[in-house]
Amino acid sequence: MRTLIACLFCLLWLSGCSSQPAQDGLLARSAELLSKTGELISQQAQSLGNWGASQNNAQYDRELAQLFDQPYIAPLTHYLDQHGSDASRAEHLRQVVEERQRRCQRVASRYAERDKTPATLQQMRASYGDSCQEQIEQFAALLPPARPGATPRPAVNSAQPRPRVAPPAVSPGIDRQQANDCYLLFTIKNYSQARDACLGPAAAGDGKAQYNLSVIASSLGNYPEALHWARRAAERSPDGCYQLGELYLRGQGIEQNPASALSWFEQAAEQGLARAQYQSARMHQHGQGAAPNPSKARQRFEQAARQGHRDAQLALGLLYLHGEGIAVDNGKARDWLLRAARQGSGAAQYQLGELYAEGRGVPPDAAAAYVWLSLARDNGEPRAAARLQQLRAQLDDAQIAQAQQRVRRTLEQQR
Repeated sequence: MRTLIACLFCLLWLSGCSSQPAQDGLLARSAELLSKTGELISQQAQSLGNWGASQNNAQYDRELAQLFDQPYIAPLTHYLDQHGSDASRAEHLRQVVEERQRRCQRVASRYAERDKTPATLQQMRASYGDSCQEQIEQFAALLPPARPGATPRPAVNSAQPRPRVAPPAVSPGIDRQQANDCYLLFTIKNYSQARDACLGPAAAGDGKAQYNLSVIASSLGNYPEALHWARRAAERSPDGCYQLGELYLRGQGIEQNPASALSWFEQAAEQGLARAQYQSARMHQHGQGAAPNPSKARQRFEQAARQGHRDAQLALGLLYLHGEGIAVDNGKARDWLLRAARQGSGAAQYQLGELYAEGRGVPPDAAAAYVWLSLARDNGEPRAAARLQQLRAQLDDAQIAQAQQRVRRTLEQQR
């Protein structure tokens, strides 16, 4: 019976939603499309007897309350990446999209008061490149054109995050509303409708739509088509370079070639794409596609970490903690682990608990260790439960309550 229910649910979901007249603005369009998805899911839940719906909604409400309580944009994007294909979260995904849009608009308002210079644009991309691309493109359009004969700006230090290449001008043949639908539907992983929406913009030369089509084709196992669109997207965007690297790394649609994969990841990393910097770092760290290069790995981890990439922050914290290709520095380890912990990394929270338990880089504090380890356990870190049992006997409830307040303040502090 459950199998039949699951099959009916999947068929209903894949059938998608009928189109509606265009609305003004991406936010209105986003709300409309996600609202239709939410209505469909509600109808499905009712027809299936609301099996588990109330319990799920209560859990999702708690997740969103915690997500919205923190001040950063990156965790919102991480939530969409992690749960975008979960049909039961349609209403909650809509709320996250709207909240991210509001926060990105606040970012745009702050930057509107700043100097319209390449340096300011670089700073905006480094901080918000994975979440607020629309606002970044709008800011980039405000920069004055370079004067003929002007002295070229000095090259960016390769040890610092490189700016992402400005997106190409939109071709007159691209329907902007169709492109926005392509982006939104892809974000919420409604791939059946996203593919239809992306075909027109991709054929007209929109690199983001081409990248989306490559990912969709790859998810369906159509690797020749994925390779076709990845190659076209790689000519226009770092996301395309990254996707082409993924296909080479996995040997999908083309012969597996880690060296070529690393080359494409490096191209995307040089253009400032955080996940490419992270993937490049991992390959340099493990000697995949090239000889092991701890120095290069640390450099790429740091570039991605400074852009808010959670896994890169964790990896960099562990490098400093264990002295892998770098001198041990417990203080820097704590700082990077804390950044990852603020974004919900259970592994980072576990390591912070161990630092406080052992007094490495911080004064020994069993109560603070207990609170960090509790957070890690709640985030699914399997090592935390046994360590908590060891610490619990040393503490009373008052000590734990005080530590909870201190940790909460730490989590709420700005980076």
